[in-house]
Amino acid sequence: MAASGGSDSGRASGSAAAPEFVSFHADRPAVGGGAHPHTNLESDGYMQMLDLLFRSARLFHPGAVCTLLTDAATRLRLVRGPVRRVDAPIDHARLMLSRAQAQLRLVEASDFARPLVLLDSDILLNGSLRSVFAEDFDVALTWRASVDQPINGGLLLLGNHRPEAARRFFRRYVELYQERHAGDGRATWYGDQLALRDVVGLGYQQMSGTDMVEIDGCRVRLLPCATHNFSPDNRLAAIADGLADKCVLHFKGQRKRLMAPFWSTFLQPRESRWPWARLLGERARRRLQAAAQAEAAGTAGAESGDATA
Repeated sequence: MAASGGSDSGRASGSAAAPEFVSFHADRPAVGGGAHPHTNLESDGYMQMLDLLFRSARLFHPGAVCTLLTDAATRLRLVRGPVRRVDAPIDHARLMLSRAQAQLRLVEASDFARPLVLLDSDILLNGSLRSVFAEDFDVALTWRASVDQPINGGLLLLGNHRPEAARRFFRRYVELYQERHAGDGRATWYGDQLALRDVVGLGYQQMSGTDMVEIDGCRVRLLPCATHNFSPDNRLAAIADGLADKCVLHFKGQRKRLMAPFWSTFLQPRESRWPWARLLGERARRRLQAAAQAEAAGTAGAESGDATA
């Protein structure tokens, strides 16, 4: 992957190209490294999520490039469609810092012929990002009402109008991660979000009042997690209406169990060209609604039992 010098002279025509969607996954080593604190699936489960992630990207952005950052020991499997693999050295004891460093290497090497979308493996697109990339920004981040971690690191969008501005922001982000947040377990988990907070230097109340800020010459677009990085409640009923007003869905933590049902009900029928795909989608929706009702009834029964125990 050859590095490109890229200029700040403007690349408006490049923004029309489908983005490159970049995710990260590395199988845990059989010996050493330890488990990631929030690992709740085996390797095949993560590969299946990556398959759905990349398929959702192609569904809304035909012609998109899908890239996986990983290490040489990881076996890529169960992921349909073309995937560009980029191997990098990964320290499993400092997994999230390794991810940020791998992302930086990719950003430095990219020719920015198309925008870049860096995202977690437990994400589905539920709409197009074209309207976002039609705006004039260098980096887009998603904010939420959190004092310590107001920016979620699971979705980073890099425009291709001015590649050097995006690179400069990313260098500063990784530099702050390494300098301030690489200890006390933060290199393994959540240190990226602290570093992003430090780069932006705003609280969520300030972010809620503005769409764009300029940081060291980099135009940073601020998008609400409520629409562009939304995590539903961990209930089947929470996804049963299709969440049409949410562009990006993030199935964090135990919510990962909702990712496949959402895909099969709302996105897979749109992916298929067969004439009966819509009928299958309607059947899947009825099954999801029935399962949601059964889950709600079971929860209510369990709570009632707890109350009388």
